[in-house]
Amino acid sequence: MRKLGMLLESIINDCLGLPPNFLKQFNDDRNWDFMAALRYFPASDTEKNGITEHEDGNSITFVIQDDVGGLQVRHNGQWIPVVPAQDTIVVNIADVIQV
Repeated sequence: MRKLGMLLESIINDCLGLPPNFLKQFNDDRNWDFMAALRYFPASDTEKNGITEHEDGNSITFVIQDDVGGLQVRHNGQWIPVVPAQDTIVVNIADVIQV
């Protein structure tokens, strides 16, 4: 996952037209990298599962959905469902990149 993160960081850097290794200089100390596996069970009629509306404070988030789905993104004030696609990983570019 670390190698994948570094590769995506480089690709994002290039796609944004930034100077070479611009993003790397802000994340060169890999000691702060972390990985968390979160699993949310499907909601039922009596309880909701998952997490509330939030922003990811890190750089890159990998989301692997099952066929139940539930992931949404906010765009222009509207919540848009991210339809699960088999064998795919959603890559979310988070707040640190925006800053």
